[in-house]
Amino acid sequence: MESQDLLCVFREDVADEAVPYLWSNAEIYRYMNDAYFMFVRLTGGIPDGSSSVTTLLAAAATATTPIDKSILRIRTARNVTDNNCPIRVINIQDVDSMTSDDYGVVRYGADATLPGPVRYLISGEEEGYVRWAQLPVVDTTIHIVVERLPRFTITRDRQRLDGVREEHHYHLLKWMRHLAYRKQDADTFDLAKSDQERDDFVAYCALATKEKGIRKHKVRVVAYGGL
Repeated sequence: MESQDLLCVFREDVADEAVPYLWSNAEIYRYMNDAYFMFVRLTGGIPDGSSSVTTLLAAAATATTPIDKSILRIRTARNVTDNNCPIRVINIQDVDSMTSDDYGVVRYGADATLPGPVRYLISGEEEGYVRWAQLPVVDTTIHIVVERLPRFTITRDRQRLDGVREEHHYHLLKWMRHLAYRKQDADTFDLAKSDQERDDFVAYCALATKEKGIRKHKVRVVAYGGL
């Protein structure tokens, strides 16, 4: 379903198909874009291992590398320059526990300026950046797998809802109606309807998140011993 299709369904659902419209196309696209981003936020982000945001350059002798603002979480990382060697992703709250015994690197707090291979990525220290546990010795290409927000906003016709499965598109209307019924106009404002649409949307996102979790985990074979 493209953006103009969802707009038409919205007008049908709220009985707003005759000119003059209660809600303009521009307003509906704002509601649609907000619903799009809100769905992605509440369901944990769009999995991505192939777009341009998944390639980083760790510059030689540089401690940090900027990442795309759409990235919510880095799931895995690999050192492409060094034969796709795995890179361990470390959350900032775990940095204090880094020792030579459990991470195989020097303690981060005291020796972050020492050069070394790109083996450890520290996330969450600064908005929009990742830090390397040691300074890269050479320019290094890194591939990451992430969960992210949409990279483009919905503002017009003929736009696709990147990363949102087709079966979820209709349910974005719940959040769109939630916003629409809060428009300050005697013919549109209905707080009770708005609150109900919001609650229904949040409940649907919880269900979608659960289904997403099931798809992300491979089926495990359980072996039973004999009696």
